[in-house]
Amino acid sequence: MGQQISDQTQLVINKLPEKVAKHVTLVRESGSLTYEEFLGRVAELNDVTAKVAAGQEKHLLFEVQPGSDSSAFWKVVVRVVCTKGGS
Repeated sequence: MGQQISDQTQLVINKLPEKVAKHVTLVRESGSLTYEEFLGRVAELNDVTAKVAAGQEKHLLFEVQPGSDSSAFWKVVVRVVCTKGGS
């Protein structure tokens, strides 16, 4: 029965507009995301922005806002700040 519900959910997601489907998938995946995986995703984002801005003086830099991740409910309250960083 659990697989049937999962299959039905996937069918519904497949019928949604692409941007909405991507958002639903991200939200669903975040439910099992560990803190270490989250930090890894932030690091990946920084790698991508650095590569996109290769050769430029500055690029976007994403960081976890200090103190916003100290709660047991970090997935709900964590804040990621974006600044211009040097290359």
